[in-house]
Amino acid sequence: MNSKKDDKDYFKDLKEKVLNMDPVYWAENNLTLDGDDFTLHGGGYKPFADIYRYIGIKLLEQNSKPVVVVSGRQVGKTTMAAILECYFCGCGLYGGDNYPARILHAFPTLEMAGLYTKTKLQPIISGSKPSEVKDKRGKPKSILEMALDNSQDTNNSLHFKQFHSGNQIFIDSPGKEGDRIRGRTADIVFFDEVQDMLREAINNTTKILSAAKYGNKGDGVQVYLGTPKKKGSHYHNLWLNSNQQYYYLGCLKCKEYFPLYTPNSDEWEKIWLKEFTVKCTHCGHEQDKLAAAEEGKWIATIKDDKDYKYVGFHINQFFHPSFSKEKILSEKPENNISATERSFQNEVLGEFYHGENAPLDIQEIVEACGDKDRAFTGFIKPQENKVVVMGVDFGLKNDMEQLAEKTKSNSVGSSYTTAVIMTMENNQLCSLQFAVKFPKNDIMYKKDFIAELMQKYSVNLCIGDIGFSQDISELLYKDHGDKYMVSRAQPKITNPSKVNLVQTFPNELQFEKEYYYSELINKLKTGHIRMPIKSYDSISWLLHHCTNMELKVSISRSNEPRAMYVKSGINDGFTAMLNAYLAGRFLLTKGFKELDPKKLDNKFSKIKQSSVILAHMPKMM
Repeated sequence: MNSKKDDKDYFKDLKEKVLNMDPVYWAENNLTLDGDDFTLHGGGYKPFADIYRYIGIKLLEQNSKPVVVVSGRQVGKTTMAAILECYFCGCGLYGGDNYPARILHAFPTLEMAGLYTKTKLQPIISGSKPSEVKDKRGKPKSILEMALDNSQDTNNSLHFKQFHSGNQIFIDSPGKEGDRIRGRTADIVFFDEVQDMLREAINNTTKILSAAKYGNKGDGVQVYLGTPKKKGSHYHNLWLNSNQQYYYLGCLKCKEYFPLYTPNSDEWEKIWLKEFTVKCTHCGHEQDKLAAAEEGKWIATIKDDKDYKYVGFHINQFFHPSFSKEKILSEKPENNISATERSFQNEVLGEFYHGENAPLDIQEIVEACGDKDRAFTGFIKPQENKVVVMGVDFGLKNDMEQLAEKTKSNSVGSSYTTAVIMTMENNQLCSLQFAVKFPKNDIMYKKDFIAELMQKYSVNLCIGDIGFSQDISELLYKDHGDKYMVSRAQPKITNPSKVNLVQTFPNELQFEKEYYYSELINKLKTGHIRMPIKSYDSISWLLHHCTNMELKVSISRSNEPRAMYVKSGINDGFTAMLNAYLAGRFLLTKGFKELDPKKLDNKFSKIKQSSVILAHMPKMM
């Protein structure tokens, strides 16, 4: 027996085991990302490495508190979740002789869950570094592929991953009330895109952690990830009940800590001098931002452990090494015609936003408009007391193309085709019956699909937007006659409630966009458009689209404030709903002839005098 060799092997194994307790070390030594070795050492990544370590180590302790991460877009929060899930399942510390780690990664929709597996989790598993085992072709299998249990009994899929160690990852959506995951047990839950999840779904999902073997007893390990939207949301309340940690840079000269970003302050523009250069607020030393980040630390706003329920990390684009000051400034509304104050605060600053110019959120729509016991209608027979209307918003991409693109960028410029079918009564109460995103981007497919829907639901009038639809609209008018029309949004007009009918080929409704956007938003706020919430999984995309508008204010040449709705994300479903609403109003008012502006429930005129607009007006000399 060679004792020296045995000692060497023993200490080597011990070293590996100790280092594998560090999720950052494990990830750097086992994973690649987009073909490159994964790294969080140096280069300004310490703020992120600290969060990795807290979730991967500290959060599993019995006295831990749930973690809330509030972040800007494109800072890698979902990638972090995927890497940590792989760490829990592949580092060797869990499962085997120890209790397995049962992980749920929860999304607002099944669609998002499947996309996460395709674009994040599976590429990380497949792209992990090669093992010593080779496949039939002599190619080394990756470390995590070797760890996966791919036997027939495991049923690995988009929504489930089983490892030889017994560790499991479920990728799912709890639905509107957490009903889909009832009866399941888990130790760790990652809530992703939590800003779009319903409060009841989140609360019920946490119940599956009651028997968790890791984390605080009865609570398990909870991680909330998202990009903020409105103040007052459930996500916002989670953050307010956290210790609200912000990252402070460490001065390379005086060794003091100073904040690069402070909420509700523009001081960062003075501290962040140019590109990647910052100035210490204590000694004035100018230094490399990335180097200062490596010397920094997280500092909590709320210090007393008794005063908070969650551990909160706020991480925005300021701290991601790929964002320079110039890039950040280019996203400000005054420097970017497509940007808004809301989008800048939400996606760049990672801050919750409040105001009339952020009109809706999903929870608000569900509470105001939700019919919990009603599902999508399969067909509609012709009826006299109601009109059946259909709205279409034509786009250039199919559903999956758009989703894939969404993972690469938050661009709002491209869109896909959507349709919304509603019934409308004489009191103008609307009931959503069906909504769909078209799976194919082919003109004849769209034409035939629309015809099928019109027949199936006995549609009295279908209106499609004219933007990308000239050719298909002519075909639809040829087949359906006056049952098909097009709509065209107009700029500000003298009488905004007026809708003009232009008898072209096909007939065209011309309307003021801001006025009728505002009217439809008010209908959603007041519950006048009833939603079949029992079909929540099929309707959640539409609810999301209804939240992606923002009222932006500009100043005209005559120095008057001008308000207009702009996209803050994909809103095709909302536009389709508006076309359906216009179709219903057209039929019930006999071509808008009976409209009385004084009787309309429209608050857009009030919005024009709101503090939101006045706040954007320039000071007069």
